[in-house]
Amino acid sequence: MRRWSSVPLAGLLLALVAAPALAQPPTTPVPGPRDPNQPPASAPNGPQPLGHAVGDAGTGLSVIRLGPQGVPTNTILPGFGDQLPKQSVTEFGLGLASAQVNSEAFLTTERVVTQASPFGFAVAGRAPQTPGTLVQTAIPDNPQPTTGGLPIPETPLGKLKVLNGSVQARWDEKLGPCVSPLATAKTSLAGLEVLSALPAEVPLPAKTSLISVPDTFEAHSQVRLVDLPGSKNKAVESTSTMRAVSVELAGGIKIDVVSPPTLTATATGDEATSKITYTAPLLKVSQNGKDLGTLDAAHPTIDVPLLLDLVVIKLQIAGLTEKKAAFSGNGFTGFQLGATARMLDVQLLPTDKLKLPNLPSALAQISLGEQIVRAAAPQGGVVCGTSQPVVPEQPGGQAAPPKKAPPLAYTNAAYQSIPLFWTGTGLLLAGVVVVAALPGRRRSRAGG
Repeated sequence: MRRWSSVPLAGLLLALVAAPALAQPPTTPVPGPRDPNQPPASAPNGPQPLGHAVGDAGTGLSVIRLGPQGVPTNTILPGFGDQLPKQSVTEFGLGLASAQVNSEAFLTTERVVTQASPFGFAVAGRAPQTPGTLVQTAIPDNPQPTTGGLPIPETPLGKLKVLNGSVQARWDEKLGPCVSPLATAKTSLAGLEVLSALPAEVPLPAKTSLISVPDTFEAHSQVRLVDLPGSKNKAVESTSTMRAVSVELAGGIKIDVVSPPTLTATATGDEATSKITYTAPLLKVSQNGKDLGTLDAAHPTIDVPLLLDLVVIKLQIAGLTEKKAAFSGNGFTGFQLGATARMLDVQLLPTDKLKLPNLPSALAQISLGEQIVRAAAPQGGVVCGTSQPVVPEQPGGQAAPPKKAPPLAYTNAAYQSIPLFWTGTGLLLAGVVVVAALPGRRRSRAGG
């Protein structure tokens, strides 16, 4: 099924990159009654799954930021925006994959949401919905994934050759999230060009595109339940993985991906055992056949001058950002954690050496391999089971027979008008029968 997403994937992915929020994924809010004394809008009917799990993973093949860290973050709370990192003037994402699980969602179709999107964009942090997204939601369950080609956007910021997507969302009506696979989303492309139409003021030599990915480039986002050591319960695991072969940049720069990155958040419900696992990428950089060095966790940055040190490309492995916190609410109490990372940042005309205030960090920043993971689990882990209705016991130890439901109360005059109508109708019919059965009087003879 390809349709417009109810939760804009680009907004979720691009917003979480700046600072990984630890709240549950955005869902439809639970409507409350006007009168606080009224019962809730709906209540579960029959046995329900015992498992509580919240997690999401987002992966973007490429995210382009124009004027990164150039505008303040707007919030509804006065003064709170000053405490948050600044946002880009414009952001544009290509090949986005998102997998979300939220057992506490009010709508059943939002328990599991998986999306593969060809593109998305945000202006000053505001992201509209984008068409062409491949989506699966659960409930109901989807035993088979949905796959297909994604429409390729026509934009001067990026060009895609072949883009495919795959999504699958699962949910067991008895065991809830205790099903495998649970939530998975993939995007893959064969060929990518970024900033293929640069302004004339940017004097890049020969090559028309700042970044080119000639080989297959894949993004994979997944949320699943894994075994919890020493317990029959489960942990929530959110994973973002990338697969790439090489990247070519303007000026004859080539980056070979020796080892792609993997980012995982595992929530057990306990801070001591919950963890973030990150396998940093290993990238070899060369220019026109000359070895320039290696990008890894120990050497995260390389500056490559293109024109007499006036035009500089900064290559950087983006550092890992983590957040952890205990929580209570949304149906359970436990522990949550999240993290973001990027395989490679390419900054065009970085401004750190200008020493001028209120400047964005670069004219443009292209991130390859954007990764976000979050996970939350209740204390003791996720319970895989089904609640059973409580049957009271008699004094002798036997279960009491089910009580007969009391008759419905009369709430208005309509309940009484119906029996009165049929009673009157019956009496009328009885009168007609009686009159018809009696012998008729003979008319008296005339003059008799």
